[in-house]
Amino acid sequence: MLKEDLGVELGNPEIESVSCLLWTENLSWIEDRRITLVGPDFFESPAKSLPFGKVLLVGVEGFDEDNVYERHKDLDFLRYDLDLKGFMMRAVSQYMREWCRISREALSKGFSARHLGSSLISLFAQKPYVKSVEVIFVTSSTEDVARLKEITTHSEKIISAMNKMAQEFDYDCASCDYQEVCDEADGLKGMRDKLMKKSEEALHV
Repeated sequence: MLKEDLGVELGNPEIESVSCLLWTENLSWIEDRRITLVGPDFFESPAKSLPFGKVLLVGVEGFDEDNVYERHKDLDFLRYDLDLKGFMMRAVSQYMREWCRISREALSKGFSARHLGSSLISLFAQKPYVKSVEVIFVTSSTEDVARLKEITTHSEKIISAMNKMAQEFDYDCASCDYQEVCDEADGLKGMRDKLMKKSEEALHV
């Protein structure tokens, strides 16, 4: 997107940004298809750049130690499948960050948080194991987005621990930076035990 076409940036690296995907099998915790916006909508903002917080709350079923890693990765990569005219995810500079751009033309036609949220919900709802989706956007201030990042940090540590086990095949709990997180999450222990068993079986084939 050319500079002269730019309407507004969301989550520029120079300001706060957080993007988080949280899923649960407790469907009562998710208000399906609800979109919450805290702060100005994209087309209403007088500023060219907004802090950006995005949290996707997804109600799922059928997750277990064997499929949780692949399904989480599948859900996390869905954001790259968004194909909205005038909207571009410029970069995911690090985990828990997104940098997006919306064109002036899209804003003039009313491109909004509801438009983006509805598109995300429709995308996630295509997965057979997804039963409900709720979206929260925060554009109010850098302080509010930073607070949102603090709130979601523990969940992201759990996801990072899961990724470490699945990608690095490292099951040495004593030397792991995520030992405290795993001690609190029974699901991670089960996943670790399953992966260790598979690794041992592969060695004896």
